[in-house]
Amino acid sequence: MPIWKLTPLDLRDPNWEASSHQAFAIVRARSEAVARATAARAFDVKTGFRPGKGQIISPWMRPALVKTEAVDDERYDDKGPAAV
Repeated sequence: MPIWKLTPLDLRDPNWEASSHQAFAIVRARSEAVARATAARAFDVKTGFRPGKGQIISPWMRPALVKTEAVDDERYDDKGPAAV
């Protein structure tokens, strides 16, 4: 299974309030979409509704906030289910 590196791009965006982790993450997943969803499940936290500020969306699901790239690095096990 591929290994993905997810790298935050703009930590000033208020959507990062919805994440407990704000550094790069290494994720084993069959696709980029699954890698993003796996990171979101691992790191998303509930936030309070902020009237007039708009909806908070998981930054891990947003290409404008997180860059993904497949990596080939023997330090990471490519066997097993999707995981951070």
